[in-house]
Amino acid sequence: MFKKILLCTDGSPDAEVAAEYTVWLAQKLPAEVQIIYVTDIRILEGPWLSDLSGALGAQPYPALVPRLQEIQRQKAAAILAAAQARCAKHNVPCQVAHETGGLVNLILQYEQNADLVVLGQHGEHAQWSGDLLGSSVERVVRASIKPSLVTPDEFREIKQILIAYDGSEVSGKALRAGMEIARGVNAEVTIVTVSQRKDELKSTELLEQAHQQALAAQLVAHRQLLHGEPEVEILNHRLNIGADMIVMGAYGHTRIRELILGSITSHVMRKSSVPVLLAR
Repeated sequence: MFKKILLCTDGSPDAEVAAEYTVWLAQKLPAEVQIIYVTDIRILEGPWLSDLSGALGAQPYPALVPRLQEIQRQKAAAILAAAQARCAKHNVPCQVAHETGGLVNLILQYEQNADLVVLGQHGEHAQWSGDLLGSSVERVVRASIKPSLVTPDEFREIKQILIAYDGSEVSGKALRAGMEIARGVNAEVTIVTVSQRKDELKSTELLEQAHQQALAAQLVAHRQLLHGEPEVEILNHRLNIGADMIVMGAYGHTRIRELILGSITSHVMRKSSVPVLLAR
């Protein structure tokens, strides 16, 4: 299932952790890796650059652009070379690419040939983002049609995976994705369903069905019915069992509402200290 991994990097500390997860997973599954660095076209055009040249007394705008392009080229080359060396060290086949253009559109183009997209939770300006999820990361995740793995700021081997399941189609995909990863890395799984008290019987039945699927896949599998706010209970239970990854659907039953108001998915991605795999 996960035979081609697309790693999106900007050279930030979080991107370095994303690279570590990518190489580790590629060894275990096994998988090939495509690494992409995107120079956002907005850096090379627009009135702000023209204003900058005037404010600093620098050369006029047309003269600044080639210099900035060369700086970006050198930066990309160094970052991609380091990522390529990491793959080579662990005998992971990889290809690298530097593109200039719209960040989200380019990543969406490259993901067409990938089974999994990996991004760091925060980008190169994380020191100013506080508790916010990187804006580029969230834009990519919302637009993507492929499973996305959002990694935190510290690497840890994946030995226990928490899978959030509610019986929906997308949570069924999360269940299958979580089991696939678990088989590849030899991890245990814990399947959780967050239920309202009035729906407890139905939720228990759904949870048991998912648990049986995991057992049939010959995984060491546990199950737990939880009550409360899903985003809170998922994160709390992750902490209680010491899970090293969360797997969940990118959207629940009310996708339109989540797009407008902010979703359980976004909350978990923002608060999680372990990787979050979002199934599509």
